[in-house]
This record gives sequence, structure tokens and C-alpha cells, in this order.
Amino acid sequence: MKLGFADRLSDITTALEDAVAHGDLGEEEYPLMKDLTDLLSNIAPGPISDSSDLERLLAACWDEFNGDDGGMTGDKLLGRMEQVAWEPPVLTFTIERHGGTVKGSSRASLQEWTLDLENMTARCAEDRFRQVHGRQPRLDVRPFVEEVARLILLRQEDERLKWYKDGRVRVVVGKVLPNGSAVTQTLAGRRMRFREAMVRRLAVEGWREVGGDPRE
Repeated sequence: MKLGFADRLSDITTALEDAVAHGDLGEEEYPLMKDLTDLLSNIAPGPISDSSDLERLLAACWDEFNGDDGGMTGDKLLGRMEQVAWEPPVLTFTIERHGGTVKGSSRASLQEWTLDLENMTARCAEDRFRQVHGRQPRLDVRPFVEEVARLILLRQEDERLKWYKDGRVRVVVGKVLPNGSAVTQTLAGRRMRFREAMVRRLAVEGWREVGGDPRE
């Protein structure tokens, strides 16, 4: 088994030398790739507990891998590689991506990476999530519905309502639940629940929805 492991790394080194000879890999990148393979040659197959040196070298060589980059640059590896494992010639690890949290989501996506150092390929799968902070509590839309319904039944003027000459009224949901009151995905869900509850509430009073506008 040890011999097979050494043979694999020797094959990788040979492939790197061929890449330099054919111009597929610049001579300045070759020492970094060789440092990477040398480091891995001294790591036993299995989980890697301390990946700090590996992260540094892999980040420097990141652009040399073909395949799916997952929209990630090499510097994003530093200090963020989790569940790192080395099964020659395949290196696997997990990265937590924060794109969703920047947009307001309470969850971060987890990318599962598989790097084949023999073929210099990278493959990414993103199918898990991690809760990074508490979700916003579920909003009870009933008080909003009752308040707006009361205004409609009394035919009151209000910035949340747009009245038409024929008696129709449009509820301006963006004034009831404005932008910024919740993250985008949560806000969309709240507005949908409000609208559905509004239609049911007015139906009790004899109003019905026509073309998106409730009317008597």
C-alpha cells in the first residue's frame, strides 16, 4: 500500500514536469505544485487535522486545477477548509460559503470539494446548509389583516390603500410590509401570507378578489 501511495505521487510529479515542458504550467507555478505534492507525500491517507500548510499551498495553486471552481478564488480557502481528508490521489474538504448570509439569509451553504491531483481536476457539490444565526420569528399577519380590513370596511383613506371610483380598492402590500422589514426571502413569504389572509378576511364581509383587487 505504501508503495502504491509513493507511485501515485511520483506519477503526479511526472505529470507536472510534462505540463511545464509543454507550456501548460508555468515554471513559476511548478515549485508550488511540487511543494503541494511533497507535503501530501508526508501525510498519511485519512483525515487531516491541521490543514494550515495545505491551505496555503493549495490556495497558491488553485487556478491550476481544471473543472468547476464553484465561483471561488484560492484565497477563500485560507482558514476555512473543514473535514479535510486525503485518499491518494484525491483530496476532499468542505468550505462554508457566505453569499447567502450577505444577502440576509440565516443559512450558509456548504460546498463539498473533490480534488484529483493525478488529473488536476476539481469538482464541487453544494447541497447542504448550515444555520449560522437565528431565524427571524414567524410573523403573525393577523393584526395587519384586521387593521387593513377595518380601513376598507369603513372606506377610509390611507397610504396602504388605493381607492378607485367604481368602489374597488387595492391594498398596497409594500406599505403594509415594507422593504427592509425582513430579509428578502422572509419578506416574500410574509407578504404572500398577508395577501392570502386578507382575501379570506374580506370574503367574510362579502368582498371578492377580481384581477388581484378585492371589491364589493
